[in-house]
Amino acid sequence: MHSTESALQTLFMNTISGLKTSMKNIMKEKQLSLSPMYFMILKNIHDTQDCTANYLADVTEKDKGQITRLVQELINQSLVTKMPNPMDKRSQFLKLTPHGRQCYQELASADQAVLKDMRANISDEELKHFLTIGEKMLSNLNTINHKA
Repeated sequence: MHSTESALQTLFMNTISGLKTSMKNIMKEKQLSLSPMYFMILKNIHDTQDCTANYLADVTEKDKGQITRLVQELINQSLVTKMPNPMDKRSQFLKLTPHGRQCYQELASADQAVLKDMRANISDEELKHFLTIGEKMLSNLNTINHKA
């Protein structure tokens, strides 16, 4: 592997690891016995009207069994509740409870603070350029991973 490709791989892996570590620290500070994946589930439920477990499995690319276990843990911690889907009796909508909304808002605020600190000394123009390149790379990676 060429040194630039290797550096790119290392950058992405270390960035993901660093973000996970930050979220773990935030959750520990808030005395939540959850992993960063739970934050992503809470975020998707918060951001998606009529969110279902199937939708979560699709967007996270996790198997339905794993999503079911994650959602059940959030239900057990009174962060999420299930509501019947009036259009499909086999499906249930996932909603944040009031406690879940409060927990999500606290985690999201802390996450935003970390992201803001992460981009210290980076101009808006530099960030836009980085995001444009990153979106192209992600598109290329998605094409590679989803070839029929």
